[in-house]
Amino acid sequence: QGRISMPAAHTVGAIHVTPRESGVGLFFPPMRAAGSALMLALFGMACTIIGLAAIAGLAGSGESASASMLALAFAGVFALPLFALGQLFIVIALWAAANSLQVEVDSTGLATVRRWFGCRVARRVLLRDDIAAIDSRLAARFVGAFGSARYYRLIARGRQPHQPAVLIADSLKGPAMTEEFRRLFIEHLAMPGLATTGQQAHLPAEGAV
Repeated sequence: QGRISMPAAHTVGAIHVTPRESGVGLFFPPMRAAGSALMLALFGMACTIIGLAAIAGLAGSGESASASMLALAFAGVFALPLFALGQLFIVIALWAAANSLQVEVDSTGLATVRRWFGCRVARRVLLRDDIAAIDSRLAARFVGAFGSARYYRLIARGRQPHQPAVLIADSLKGPAMTEEFRRLFIEHLAMPGLATTGQQAHLPAEGAV
């Protein structure tokens, strides 16, 4: 089976691809999902502002102690959860905007490092012999913020139930790009059998499990 032609270091979309002596390195930089992060942040800010306005309005609406207690209770049931929801979406937006993923793949297996604002928050390793499949799944931001393009992610699944799946690629735009990177992983792992296994959301019909 022929090897995929690999130029020197190059970029595919937002993804930096760097050939190594025995494999390939991928870098998924911060801000690769800037559009989706912006939408999340705007929604979070809207919820926060509405929640704060409701709390401020209710807190000053009581003309008596009992009315103030009723207003505060109303704020606790409706306004505070809305405010908390806004904060949650802002945190998710910050994560989406500021996280990066570094992936190294060769014939020994996969290694990934996740960073947030440059600080390492997780490192995962999956050895070649422990890989059962490379699945493609629709990403959380499965439709582009400013278009109709679908986005996918690739997940390496272990053979044993106790082995958690490892995210090895995200922000893959469309089926063609997703398949290109899936083939890249299969080639550098030297595991051609993976081509016909796994659950493939980017293909018209799912592959075998």
